[in-house]
Amino acid sequence: MNDKITVAFAVNDGYVPYLSTAIYSLIANRNMNKHYALFVFFSSLREKNIGLLSSLKTENVTIDFVNLDEYTSAYNAKFYTWAHYTKESYYRLFLPKYFGDSLGKFIYLDSDLVVDCDVADLLSETDDSKTVWGVRNYSTTDDADYIRSIGLSYESYINSGVMVIDCGRFNRMGYLEKAAGIIARRQRFTYIDQDVLNIVCNGDIGLVGPSWNVQWNNMSFPERFVPEVRNDVTQIPKPRIVHFTIDKPWKHIINPLGEYYNKYAAQNPVYESLLKSRR
Repeated sequence: MNDKITVAFAVNDGYVPYLSTAIYSLIANRNMNKHYALFVFFSSLREKNIGLLSSLKTENVTIDFVNLDEYTSAYNAKFYTWAHYTKESYYRLFLPKYFGDSLGKFIYLDSDLVVDCDVADLLSETDDSKTVWGVRNYSTTDDADYIRSIGLSYESYINSGVMVIDCGRFNRMGYLEKAAGIIARRQRFTYIDQDVLNIVCNGDIGLVGPSWNVQWNNMSFPERFVPEVRNDVTQIPKPRIVHFTIDKPWKHIINPLGEYYNKYAAQNPVYESLLKSRR
């Protein structure tokens, strides 16, 4: 495995406190023999927030901040937002273009999660047979019906909050342009970027173990999931990444997995300062 691990996040000012906890949890579980190059992508981020996030860097962890407007501006007219989906939601589609073919693979992580292991181990569950790797989405019967309605199978449809992406393959396949073309048609997708990524990469997506993206919503009610996903959920011995999908632990705890967030938020030295900076 490469000793330099590249990890990308996308954020706006509203989510900075939660991103800081995700970053802190990654740093707390890092391997001291590796270098972790973290990248925070944004379109607008206050200097004070950048400063607080920068203070988390430590031995063998760097944090770079990148305004992605230069790469996304030509596509702005094609993209639309609604509900809690902002333009930052699309950024994961642009990251292979930013990093370029020479990087190889990078890890993409959403801001609303915590890492409870060495995130570098995720790369060992991938190979060179697919462009994108992720965890099967935790689909209910309604979700499965919706996924079929957009021409996909829920058995291979992934949640895009935790992914490994091969930059060279992604760029050579023209997935960004294909995704932009689909989004420009203004079809009302439920999960926009996640749906489109699954559509354009269909057949070129590999699955990693479910413990890498434990989507906490409904975890107390596994009977709500379709059978294949239910088996994944009930067989996870210990989460490696807990992803706080839909409901958020900083608002209310809906199941015991919320304690993972509380643990790292309590240890995070900049969390309270970032919360105050939003007021």
